[in-house]
Amino acid sequence: MGTFEPGTLVRLRSGGKTMVVKHSSSISQMPDTLLLLCEYRAKNRLVQGFYATRDLIPASSNPDTERS
Repeated sequence: MGTFEPGTLVRLRSGGKTMVVKHSSSISQMPDTLLLLCEYRAKNRLVQGFYATRDLIPASSNPDTERS
């Protein structure tokens, strides 16, 4: 499994929204983790969450193909 750089568009293997990988320096509480901080917009709010790298795949950069 490769690593994801900050700013990379990803989505869960099981489907879901396209998310952006955030910079690892913003996770000062969990420096040695295999989780990635990702964020996406939902209903006019910014949602952030931690996801295992094994559950993520690169997403296309075309937002028109995203399902709601």
